[in-house]
Amino acid sequence: MKKSAIVVSTAVLIAASIACSSPSGPSGSASGTSAASGGGTSTTASNVDADKVVTDRLSGVSLTAPKLSTPNDGQNFKYAEQPLTLVVKNAAATGGAPTYTFQVATDAAFSSPVVSQEGVPQGANGSTSVVLPKLAGAKTYFWRARATSSGTVGLFATARSFNVGPEVVLQAPVLASPGSGASVSGTVSFTVNNVQRSGPVTAITYRFDLTDTASFSHVLSSTTVAEQPGTTSVAPNVNLGAGTYYWRVQATDNGSGVSSPLSGISSFNYQPFSLAQAKMVSSPQDFASWAETAKITSVTFFPDSFWVDFDRRTGPDRWIDTPFGDGSLEYTLGMCVNIGGQWYCSAVVQFWFERDLGASGIPGNVSFEWFYDPIRWGPMAFYQPQEGEIVGLFACAGNCRNNDAGDRSYIKERTNVAFVPWSNSGNGSYTFSKGMRVKLK
Repeated sequence: MKKSAIVVSTAVLIAASIACSSPSGPSGSASGTSAASGGGTSTTASNVDADKVVTDRLSGVSLTAPKLSTPNDGQNFKYAEQPLTLVVKNAAATGGAPTYTFQVATDAAFSSPVVSQEGVPQGANGSTSVVLPKLAGAKTYFWRARATSSGTVGLFATARSFNVGPEVVLQAPVLASPGSGASVSGTVSFTVNNVQRSGPVTAITYRFDLTDTASFSHVLSSTTVAEQPGTTSVAPNVNLGAGTYYWRVQATDNGSGVSSPLSGISSFNYQPFSLAQAKMVSSPQDFASWAETAKITSVTFFPDSFWVDFDRRTGPDRWIDTPFGDGSLEYTLGMCVNIGGQWYCSAVVQFWFERDLGASGIPGNVSFEWFYDPIRWGPMAFYQPQEGEIVGLFACAGNCRNNDAGDRSYIKERTNVAFVPWSNSGNGSYTFSKGMRVKLK
């Protein structure tokens, strides 16, 4: 008896609440549907969500409109934050547990709904939610919900709006160098073409993955750098032994959080460089034993020249001059190239103190401006590095051209061998610190 009394009392309270919020003179109906369905029903309702109550006079079932919870009215979402979830606070009903209808439209009148999900079961803990399919970007949407209980259809809650931002799309990066199957020595450098993109891209970064397994199950390094003009490059800080390696790249837009598909995979063969094992051609044969007293500081390619600078070219501790004809020489610029798996090095261009760095010659013409004589340069004769090929550049004190004995250098000192991707087109600038490449642009 106590339980029955409680049920009756609850029904009386709901009926009283409904009576207080209903317009005068409600009409009767035997259909069991509400005015929200537009089917000649008997309902009592107002324009305030808290009072949006529907009562079927035949069945006595009453239910309120659900209260919209999230998203907030006017909330903005990035496209990448999808899928979005709509959440309502459950409706109050005297019939069975309600089910819910969620609608999303591009207009406030809901004349063109893009989502309409009916029969969503009531959730636990006082709220019900539904996950939306992915919506088109750069649009404002309106959403609402209503409840249905025991055949009685409730009123829609007052609609809210939200905005989905424009879609950011990044295409898969295209790897530039080293190309698949290339031979690499010295400093390993990777270059990728900047990704094609659409939408409001902000700041793009690139993640370079390096591995010794084609499956990338054992990643040796993963380096992320900001996008650079035209192409983006990185020299990962990793020591490699001889063997085959694989690399790939993925781009990410930091603002939206959107990532591109992974690039294709490219492999290369790494051959460690040892000056002691390199063959000197028309230059000092004991060159590897010379004291390394200077470091390359920069290498810059131009269409008509390439400039190689080092930290003892000028200043109070610059290398001393050695006699040459009627004048003197300070140093000789040289190059190391890998031909058929063997490194060959030769110092070719002679520089007197403060000679223009552009006297090095045209990058695309070294095959006949540097190595034009088969008698002197043998395997290096007419050799022209390919675009992106890794070459070593160095300077040696005094006159090292045509000097196998090395006796035309009073101090027998040299720089390190700095490795860079060759550029026949004259495009590339590399900065070094303590012999390590620190900046590419």
